[in-house]
Amino acid sequence: MASDRVRAMLSALVIAAAGAAGAVAATRGLYATALLAGLLAVWIAALNLVDTGQRPPLPPPPAPVSAGEEERRRLNAYLDLSPAPLVALDDGRLRVVNRAARRLLGASDLVADPPDGLVAALSDTRPGRTATIEIGVDTDVRSFALATGDLALAGRMTRIGALIDIDAELKAAEAGALRDLVQVLSHEIVNALTPIASLAETAVAMLDDPDPALPKVRDAIETVARRAASLHRFGESYRALAKLPAPSPERIPLAGFVNDLTALFTTRWPTISFTTDLQRAPAYLLADPDQLTAALWAVLQNAAEALHDTPDARVTFAVSTMVGQTQFTMTDTGPGIPVGHQADIFRPFFTTKTEGTGVGLALARQILRGHNGDLGLVSSVPGETRFEGAVGSVPTS
Repeated sequence: MASDRVRAMLSALVIAAAGAAGAVAATRGLYATALLAGLLAVWIAALNLVDTGQRPPLPPPPAPVSAGEEERRRLNAYLDLSPAPLVALDDGRLRVVNRAARRLLGASDLVADPPDGLVAALSDTRPGRTATIEIGVDTDVRSFALATGDLALAGRMTRIGALIDIDAELKAAEAGALRDLVQVLSHEIVNALTPIASLAETAVAMLDDPDPALPKVRDAIETVARRAASLHRFGESYRALAKLPAPSPERIPLAGFVNDLTALFTTRWPTISFTTDLQRAPAYLLADPDQLTAALWAVLQNAAEALHDTPDARVTFAVSTMVGQTQFTMTDTGPGIPVGHQADIFRPFFTTKTEGTGVGLALARQILRGHNGDLGLVSSVPGETRFEGAVGSVPTS
């Protein structure tokens, strides 16, 4: 390089000057000065040789990186920071996308032997939905939530999946569910048995009358029998599945269904006025009678318990036909639900009652949603609290 050539020229000139100075000094008898000039010339020459021979060569300049390659490297670095394994399904082939996926599936790119069900779950889970899949071998099996999205790459669609480890959460939920199931069963069974027992006692009292009204006795006993059978089937379903079973819809005559609810309510709470409004009700509805009874009873029971110290205590139960639905409106004249609690009343196990478990309204909403309907609190102020629920399609005949 130019700097090396300049340095060499300067070194040569200095050596020449030192040599000339030494020669002049020697001819004049200045031997010490001549020796010093010679040593200086040798020292400069040695430094020049050392610098030239040992200086390492300069590294070649780095190859230029295109903007696209730089963006790809940055994206890969971002993806590797994700703790969730990311996979891609491309033409039926499973590939790992980031470091977490490579560690989970033991592959650097193409997964030769995908875990059972993972490819099918990726194919079947539409973007915006989630699925649960288990990945592992032998006893080391973990549960993952799978969320998907679609990307258009190189003119074709690629399904991307994120695997979120939910194993710890599921195990905690399972342990809690076993404990909560006992509370649910005891809550529903006890609450259903109380009016049945009361109605049975009423029937026994009527039979003790010297001139019993046998038709009324028969009606009371038949109601007890139907509700006891309903409770038995409901409890068996819970015990067998440990969760709310799918409804088994039947074509139910609405008048008889409401009469049973009325008999149960007035027997359990004889001091509360209970009125029904069926003017706009259908003749029949399609629903699981056992589940629907449990759901509506939970709302009515909450209303009755709110009215225990209320003068002029009244509950109104109305049924009406909507477009594709049957709607139930339950209104009471109680003190109302505090504003701070209204958002929580359907949350499982939320309760303000000393002896409550907080499952009644949560279960009721779950049942109605299982019937393609819903349950909600419309309004609640002192003197009027209104709930509305609905179930799906109403038969036309």
